[in-house]
Amino acid sequence: MSARKAGTTRQRARRLVLLVSFLQFPVTIFYFSPVLAISGAFEGVVAGCLLVFTLQFLVSLVARRAFCGWLCAAGGLQEIEADVAGKPAKLGWRTRIKYVIWVPWVLTIIAGAWLAGGFSIVDPLYHTTAGMSVANLMGLGIYLGIVALFFIPNLILGRRAMCHCICWMAPFMVLGGKLGRVLRIPQLHIAAESDRCIHCGKCERACPMSLPVEELLCDGAIADAECIQCAACADTCPKDVLKLRLGRMR
Repeated sequence: MSARKAGTTRQRARRLVLLVSFLQFPVTIFYFSPVLAISGAFEGVVAGCLLVFTLQFLVSLVARRAFCGWLCAAGGLQEIEADVAGKPAKLGWRTRIKYVIWVPWVLTIIAGAWLAGGFSIVDPLYHTTAGMSVANLMGLGIYLGIVALFFIPNLILGRRAMCHCICWMAPFMVLGGKLGRVLRIPQLHIAAESDRCIHCGKCERACPMSLPVEELLCDGAIADAECIQCAACADTCPKDVLKLRLGRMR
């Protein structure tokens, strides 16, 4: 199989997984809930979502933000939307908003656990009905609200804008990725042979995160914290300048 055909197959498989993840969102949404993490902490309960956030951090030591590129239901929704309204996202200072949200949220979880006398119960199915998130009208309302939150702003701000701006899970993976790099753990990343680049711009147009790929590849690897290891840039490169690799980043 040629490299180009293999890349096309990989992207089709990736987007299929994202689509399936989004279709499962009514079942899984509470496992990513920032609200249940807080309410559970005030009750001394380690909710399922808190377990998921911890797992995301640990996996990101190696996989960095691959969850965003390959498994995230909200990411799948945004990539479907990008086929309709796919203008590049406006980045810059907007990528810092998620940290302004994340820090007080995590501090609130810590404060809640402290007031509860610590975590005493681990309940993966916390506030779900037999493991299902959407099992009543309230759950349906929460689901529709989250879908609107990740869908409507992107029409104005560009593709996957909410991944950049508000995602409360992204900082766990960004910090995990940075720690893994400090510890010199082999990581999943996009490696680059910058001297072979012909500056055709296809990689930047393919990037779902609207990153300046041609600028970033000059360092020999795409090390930007907003990169989600989806390999869309590598799979569209006509000269195989970019490749998805597992190893230590330069």
